[in-house]
Amino acid sequence: MLESIRKGQRWLTLLLVTFVGAVFVFFMGVGGGLSPGVPSGTAIVELGDFRMDRNDFQRLRARQEQTLREQLGDGFDAKAMGTYLDAQTLTTLVDSVVLAQSARDMGLLVSDQEIQKLVLQSASFRNESGVFDLDAFKSYAQWEYGSEAIFLNNIRQDLLRQKMVSLLYDQATISPNEAEQAALYALEQVRIAYIALDLETLPPGETLAEDQVQTHLDENRDSIQVIYDATLDQYSEPERAQARHILIQVGPDADEETLSAARSKIDEARNRIVSGEAFDEVAEQLSEDPGSRDQGGDLGVFARGDNVAEIDQASFSLEPGEMSEVLRSDFGFHIVEVLDRMPSSTRSFDEVSLEIARNQARAKAATERAQDLAQSLQADFQGGQSLEEAAGVRELIVETSPLLARRPDGFVPGLGAAPSVLSEAFGMDLSTPTSTTVHSVGSQLVLLQLIERIEPSSEELEAAVEEQAEALLSAKRNGMVQQWVETRRSEWEKDGALKVNSAAVISDS
Repeated sequence: MLESIRKGQRWLTLLLVTFVGAVFVFFMGVGGGLSPGVPSGTAIVELGDFRMDRNDFQRLRARQEQTLREQLGDGFDAKAMGTYLDAQTLTTLVDSVVLAQSARDMGLLVSDQEIQKLVLQSASFRNESGVFDLDAFKSYAQWEYGSEAIFLNNIRQDLLRQKMVSLLYDQATISPNEAEQAALYALEQVRIAYIALDLETLPPGETLAEDQVQTHLDENRDSIQVIYDATLDQYSEPERAQARHILIQVGPDADEETLSAARSKIDEARNRIVSGEAFDEVAEQLSEDPGSRDQGGDLGVFARGDNVAEIDQASFSLEPGEMSEVLRSDFGFHIVEVLDRMPSSTRSFDEVSLEIARNQARAKAATERAQDLAQSLQADFQGGQSLEEAAGVRELIVETSPLLARRPDGFVPGLGAAPSVLSEAFGMDLSTPTSTTVHSVGSQLVLLQLIERIEPSSEELEAAVEEQAEALLSAKRNGMVQQWVETRRSEWEKDGALKVNSAAVISDS
């Protein structure tokens, strides 16, 4: 909305599908003004004389939903986005009354003539001959706002808000030097080499002796007990079963003839097994479950709830070696044979304490190794060695990045989000390319060296300056407006002047 306001006539044309001109004398009188069209009792947002009701909320929400639908396309989920849209719409309404009240406090006014001129110039209410269409105005105002008076009052509030935004926008300036630095910032690229030292895992081939693990357990038994208690579910197994089945597919809405044919097939399969044929051989011949047929119907080992209810019920009620009667599920007819049943179990502390201790000791050793290596590499760099030289002596892997541009998230391929690495890389110089700084990136310690810097040509820089100046100015303007709104809103919330009934419009979904 604010950007639209800044663009002036485009924004006004959109809004003016709300107003009219020929009825100004009737609704406003000479030198008069409109009283608020919405009673305070039904207001969603109220600040001074400015009130926004449920109709205002629904109109704005519909526009914001349409914008989001256009942006997301098939990815738009009305239910999932419901609460977000409610909150976003309410925030926009609150911001709008804060701006309008701010404008009034600053002594800004909107005259009847300003509104009339804008409405009469709007193409939205002109007929094919270019003449203002009063009926079109009345129809729209009545349909969307309930009355022409409410509609016109809404315009006055919108134009007050626009004047306040324009006043704030006029205070924002961007110097040529700022624009040039921003262009340079956007176009520069660097390439780095780096060493990443894992803080959690030892390199392949490096292991801990069992006596080291036992010593760690003896020294840290109490803390390991706490870890065991906190992660007990990791060492627990629910009751499980292993079973196999034969399926003859038939839908839940099948007719009697289809049901009868499917029932005959499953009865045949069961009779053959009862007569002595192997379950797995019959399953391979007759089962219509493509996922288990080639395995003789074997469903593997599973816990309660992992299978359809009918198979679960049979698998956890029969004993190993027993076969069920014919069962019916939404998939069709089944017969189930239980191969094994395994009760629930929990591994004791004594059974897993050494395992926990081993993981802890490995992680501790990996951390100490990484920290020791980082310190020795720092010393080598300070002594004049390059990253490649220091890494080669220790048989460490040196990674090389692609060309990197500045990014807000600091993403570096191979490292992920590494804002400190990216920031330092752009601050380095090829005359002293190796850094002694150790960066903590996720579970790694990273040391880097600058190996290439690409700066834009004067032509590229000049071409980007104008674009950057516009982007910077837009960001600064919007920042000034947002800061103003947040400050004033906070003040009016504290003294009770700003009243918001969020419960009336924020859904529970």
